[in-house]
Amino acid sequence: MMMKRKLDKRAEMGVGTMIIFIAMVLVAAVAASVLISTANDVREQAQDTGSQAIDNVATGFICYDVVGTASVTDGTLTSVDVYLRLQSGSPSINMENVLISVNDGNQNLLYNNTGTSPLYTAGQVVAVSGADWTADAVKMVGQGDMIKISIDLNELTNDVENSQYVQITITPAYGQATLVTFYTPEVFTTAMVDLA
Repeated sequence: MMMKRKLDKRAEMGVGTMIIFIAMVLVAAVAASVLISTANDVREQAQDTGSQAIDNVATGFICYDVVGTASVTDGTLTSVDVYLRLQSGSPSINMENVLISVNDGNQNLLYNNTGTSPLYTAGQVVAVSGADWTADAVKMVGQGDMIKISIDLNELTNDVENSQYVQITITPAYGQATLVTFYTPEVFTTAMVDLA
């Protein structure tokens, strides 16, 4: 009987098999947790990238009207008022982060919130309807919001005269730039000129 027990090695093999099985389960559990964590990171990054791509495509303005103020006696365009709304699907836009470039073919004038020709001085950006207006900035938050941007062309070195091409680019911090182009009339007959 004693000899039979010594020769029976089944119990030792069972313990070894159990140790190997537990080690395999632990390794599989660690590998599974790493895979799940990596999958979650990839999913979150994909969602962020998708949201940013949608914002970049959807964010921007629609230009509704461009009206100029002219000096009839001098034959020059002195200022331009650009009326803007948010384009469909656009998230809110803080005008403090918008860059405006005015190019008359001879020179380029930049307006922003920090430069020598700041856009956001009193009276240059006005909330026409719905926009969140403060003394410092305008925030366009909904589809019904409309703002008027007044651009003083007297800051250009050369006057904007008759039959001259002007390009205004309005670029938000992210999203699509809005391009407003027009030719000034051949003769300024009235002080208010419809440009686009």
